[in-house]
Amino acid sequence: MKRRKDKYGRVLKEGESLRKDGRYQYRYKTIDNKCKTVYARSLDQLREKEQEIQNDLYNGFCNSDKNITVHEMFIRCASSRQFLKPQTRALYEYTYNKHVRPILGDKQIRDIKYSDMVLFFKYLRDEKGLGISVMRSVNHSLTPVFKMAVRDGITKADPIDGVFSEIKKMYSLKQNQRLAIPKEQLRSLVNYILTSETDSKYLNIFLTLMLTGMRVSEMCALTWDDVDFENNVIHINKSMAYTKNGGVKMVRVIQTPKTKSGIRAIPMFIGLRDVLLNQKQAQENMPPVCYEHYKGFVFGNKKNLPYICDEIERMFRRIRKHYNANAVKQAEIDGKEPCLIDVCSPHNLRHTYCSVLCENDVNIKVIQEVMGHASVSTSLNIYAEVSSEKKNNELSRIEEKFFQLSQIS
Repeated sequence: MKRRKDKYGRVLKEGESLRKDGRYQYRYKTIDNKCKTVYARSLDQLREKEQEIQNDLYNGFCNSDKNITVHEMFIRCASSRQFLKPQTRALYEYTYNKHVRPILGDKQIRDIKYSDMVLFFKYLRDEKGLGISVMRSVNHSLTPVFKMAVRDGITKADPIDGVFSEIKKMYSLKQNQRLAIPKEQLRSLVNYILTSETDSKYLNIFLTLMLTGMRVSEMCALTWDDVDFENNVIHINKSMAYTKNGGVKMVRVIQTPKTKSGIRAIPMFIGLRDVLLNQKQAQENMPPVCYEHYKGFVFGNKKNLPYICDEIERMFRRIRKHYNANAVKQAEIDGKEPCLIDVCSPHNLRHTYCSVLCENDVNIKVIQEVMGHASVSTSLNIYAEVSSEKKNNELSRIEEKFFQLSQIS
C-alpha cells in the first residue's frame, strides 16, 4: 500500500495529512469514539501533539470533552447533584457566579493547575478581602466540579485538592468561634426581655431557642403537630429555607434536614413546656399560621406567615441593641458598670444549650443526638471547650488550697 507523503517527501503516518493552506493535521478518535482533529504548522509540531494524544489515550484521559470549560463543567455538575437542598444549591450558585465565574468560568478545565488555584484563592483574599467563611463556600462550590472532571477523564489531577488547607495555613485563617452566652449575661437578658415594652413579645421565641438548642431554621418550621405535650418531646423533622428555588422570586421552602441526624426528638423540660403552653394559649383567638399545606406553625410574623431565619436574626440584633442601651442608662443611675451583651444570636443560644449539656457531663452520644450534629466531632469540640474551662476552674480552686497550706501561721 502506497503511503502519502508531504511536499518534502516525508512519509505521513495514519491519520496525518497536509492541508491546502500548508498546515498539517492529525485525525483521531477519543476514548468515547468521537472524531477529533488537531493542527500544526510543521510536521514535527504535529507529532509532538500526536505523542501527547497517544499518552492521554493510553491513560484514559482523552475524550471529546477535553476542552470543556469550568463553567460548562459547573453546569453539568450542578444538574447531576439533585440531592442538594434548595437553599444549599442557591448558596453554591450565588458564590460561584459572584466569585468564580468572572475569573475562571471561561478557562478550560485541563489547563488549570494547582498553582493557578493557589493564586486564585490568594486573589480572593488579598484583592477582594474575602473572609474564611466565603472562601470556604468558594471551595465547596468548586471541589465537586474538579472531582467530576477527574472521574470523567477530562483532567489527570484535581487542581483544587489541598489548596484551601494551604491558604488557611498561609494566612493563619480560623473560623470565627460561635461563643456561648455567659450565664450572668443570659440571666440579665432574659429579665430585660421579660419586662421590656418593646421586646417582651419575643420572649417565647427567645426561650424556645434557649431551652431546646434547635437551629433557627428548625424553629421557624416548627408546627404544633411536632410538639408532643403528652410525652414531653419536640420532634424535629423539617426546616425553613428562604430561596429562589429555581425561580426569580424569593420564597419560603419547607424542607427536610440536611442530614439524617437532623431528624430527632428534643426533650421538653418543665420551663419549656410552660413557654409553649403560653404560646399556644396566645394563639387561641387568632387564625392559625399556615403556609402551603403546612398548618399551625408555632411562631408567625405580622403577616401570619412562618418566620424566616433572617427575620429572627434581625430580631436578635434589635434585642441586643435595646438591651445594651438600657443597661448603660441603668448603670449610670446605679453608679455601676453596665452588664453588656457581647454576642447574641440564635446560634449563640444553640451553643449555650450544648455547653450546659457538656458542663453537666451528659453522655457525648446523647449530646450529638439531641443537637442533631452530623458528626460527633462537632459535639466533641464544644465538649473540649467546656472541659478546658472546667479544668481551669478546678485548678484555680486547688491553687487556693495549696496557697492556704503554704501559709505559715
